[in-house]
Amino acid sequence: MPFRSALVSAFLAAALLAQAPPKAADPVPPAQITLTTPFPVHLGSVGPKEVREAVYGIKSLADHPFHLRVLDLSLGLELDGAQFKEALQPGEVRMVHVRVNPDGMLGYIRGAVRLGTDDPAQPFYILRYDMFVRPEVAVDAERRSLGEVAPWESPTALFRFTREGGEPVRVELASVLPPYLQAEVVPHGTVAELRVTLRPSLLKPGMLAGLEVLQVTTNAPRQPSFTLYLDWRLALPVMPSPSRLVYDDPKTTLLAVELRARDGKPFRLQSAEIEGKGYELVDRPGPTAERQTLRVRRLGTTSALLVLRFPGSDEPLRIPLDYLDPKAKGPAPQSPVPEPEHHPHH
Repeated sequence: MPFRSALVSAFLAAALLAQAPPKAADPVPPAQITLTTPFPVHLGSVGPKEVREAVYGIKSLADHPFHLRVLDLSLGLELDGAQFKEALQPGEVRMVHVRVNPDGMLGYIRGAVRLGTDDPAQPFYILRYDMFVRPEVAVDAERRSLGEVAPWESPTALFRFTREGGEPVRVELASVLPPYLQAEVVPHGTVAELRVTLRPSLLKPGMLAGLEVLQVTTNAPRQPSFTLYLDWRLALPVMPSPSRLVYDDPKTTLLAVELRARDGKPFRLQSAEIEGKGYELVDRPGPTAERQTLRVRRLGTTSALLVLRFPGSDEPLRIPLDYLDPKAKGPAPQSPVPEPEHHPHH
């Protein structure tokens, strides 16, 4: 039975090996340096061409001298290797200076220096830093609001562009503006101002509010364009609801507009008439009231204007009347718009 005995012995040996505890991993050697400065180094907000310096205080915990050497550097870092020419002595504190150049970076940036030693028993060490790199060209606000604008006002919104680094900034408007907006760029070296003016007298009838989108280009490689927003609301003494009557169903021939004073007080409608053909006014101006409703009947398929006049107001309120054929293709018909009146300034 020698063969059986040998087989049993082999199985027993295998079982004992399977039950044996795994070999312990090699222990990680303890760190031989400690940092005496805050870690990581926070450089804060940095200009696009503003060179900073990160400083690390390194203290040796070893009982023997050893040398440090640079293994790797993040983009934009420079470290003079002469700082590690002499060995770090036991208990010595050495200040390590790292030059940080943010050129070509933008936003939140993290980086590090990887150091090694000439002692095989010591691990490598990583010195970390972070910063926020500001854009080369920045605008003080991407959205402005003109708020409520009276028909006789011409308010201006100002967008201010600033370029860091000393080079002049060039700003150009890339958008095609509607007739009621005027824009001007005023350069001041590293600063440029975009001034946008609203001309309510040039608004088309029915336009009571707007959100304008402006495309602007600059000469900064990393900020070649900006999208700006400008909103406004027309503050008429009497506000119509809706601001235009649109007949988009052939079966619909009667629509109404409700009038209310902006200050909530009673008002009087002096006159109401229709300029154009294809519509008739069902209601006539009533007595002074806080709210008035006018109904307009469609007789054809053209466009016209409902013109309302109020005591004490030189400019009438014009409400477009449009018929939109649901079977028709192409842009919606435009209501007739009278030429704006030009009043000489005194």
